[in-house]
Amino acid sequence: MNHLDSDVVSLQDIDLLPVPRLNAPAPSARLRGRVSLGAAVVRRLSAEEAAAGDEGWRDFLESESAHSDYLLLSLVCAFRPADNDDPFVDAGVGIRLEAPDEPSDRQPIAWSIAPKKRLAPAGRMGRITLTAKLAIVESSLDITPDQQREQLFLVGMGERDSDPEWRFRATSAVPLIGDETLSIVVKTPSGSPVRAHVSVAATVKQRRLGLLPYRADLPPALRTIDLR
Repeated sequence: MNHLDSDVVSLQDIDLLPVPRLNAPAPSARLRGRVSLGAAVVRRLSAEEAAAGDEGWRDFLESESAHSDYLLLSLVCAFRPADNDDPFVDAGVGIRLEAPDEPSDRQPIAWSIAPKKRLAPAGRMGRITLTAKLAIVESSLDITPDQQREQLFLVGMGERDSDPEWRFRATSAVPLIGDETLSIVVKTPSGSPVRAHVSVAATVKQRRLGLLPYRADLPPALRTIDLR
């Protein structure tokens, strides 16, 4: 998988709690050391920076500055192999954006997200760049040579919504192991407090019990991010 080389982010291990299921075997104990999450990196985008030399787009952003702010939010999620060979089958990372002081029609949205799709893990990503429309662009993306037979490994969704998410699925050729940087350009009402609530879930395949769903037990510092 990939991550930003422009920021050094320390990862914190998080526990995975079994999700109870009806008419299913008793869940096993919590999993430790299988998933890590990095502290979020948040940066405000100025009109000049966001416009990237496009004078017409900069004029639009400057006219919007009285109403909206644009913030770049990035975090790293890492999946680790298990000593007992119980692999991850799939996983999901969700972010719910919230401006507590704003009405429902003025809540923050994910203006752009990255990555949007992955057929195979990419090489290390360079600096994030933005197009004139504030779409996030990855500087490198390594795709397997035979794309016809490759399954979808990662998909991001939720642009223009307040609850973007990324879904991972292991394939026969690519296990769900490694680091991934997840990035959002957040459009939010100017000057308003804004928060991002993070959730992580995963499914593990155990030889004795089959597919078992888990959810992350996130500490407050990782669960809720103050973007201001």
